[in-house]
Amino acid sequence: MDYLPLHLRQPYRFHEGGRFISDEDWSHMDRIIEDHELMIGVSGVVFLEVDGRLLELRESDILILFPGQRHRGYKLSAPGVSFYWFHFDPAEPPSGEPQSLIPRHARCSFPSRVHILARQLLHAASGGYAIAAAGDYFLTSLLIELGEQLHDSAGLQETDPRLAELLAWIRLHAHERPISLESAASRIGYNKDYLARMFKRKFGVSLLAYVHALKLDASKNLLAGSRLGVKEVAEKVGAGDDKQFSKWFKKKTGLTPTAYRLSFSGTTLNNR
Repeated sequence: MDYLPLHLRQPYRFHEGGRFISDEDWSHMDRIIEDHELMIGVSGVVFLEVDGRLLELRESDILILFPGQRHRGYKLSAPGVSFYWFHFDPAEPPSGEPQSLIPRHARCSFPSRVHILARQLLHAASGGYAIAAAGDYFLTSLLIELGEQLHDSAGLQETDPRLAELLAWIRLHAHERPISLESAASRIGYNKDYLARMFKRKFGVSLLAYVHALKLDASKNLLAGSRLGVKEVAEKVGAGDDKQFSKWFKKKTGLTPTAYRLSFSGTTLNNR
């Protein structure tokens, strides 16, 4: 199966999860699981053989393993490899047409959004919410986000491979340099007006809005997952000085950077 059909009559059932981090060479164990597993690449490369198919999980990638699939590492990952892992199942046998299809192996357009939801899910799993079913709903929100980001991933590669190349370039450089519509169009040899129309049609936002969203997502990711000061975060994402950054961040999120960081104070990292 190349897709996970997303049925939303009831929230998905979250079983367990964590964030794996290795400080030495590492390879995944050889095993077969009885439920679904979602893996989200954070850093490094995980080399997995899944039912005889060789796959790589890199930063910004997701991989869904299905019940009964045998998987194992086929090559050592270097120290520092890290990924989120979540075990789950549908609440009931799927029926009817799915609301979306999530590719079992794909690269996210907005990886920081996915990482933020993953942290919220871990926060819920560690007892951060009084509501017992919070983990189920955060897991379902994470799957919905993946469905939204990845629903046209196959079509994008088939019809316009240069757009995938452009997205990767923007994600790599959005925090290092100003990116304009003109520079992006020149990068892949497109007329800027044609690129503007195509980008908006494919992703539902303008190219510049996409760049700004990457900066905001990176800001959230650093505030929630690091100990960098607000000034350092502003410098990392290319958002001006700390005062400008704080004003911009509050306008976008309704929270100051410090208040946003405190909302994730109960989230812990763990590994299996």
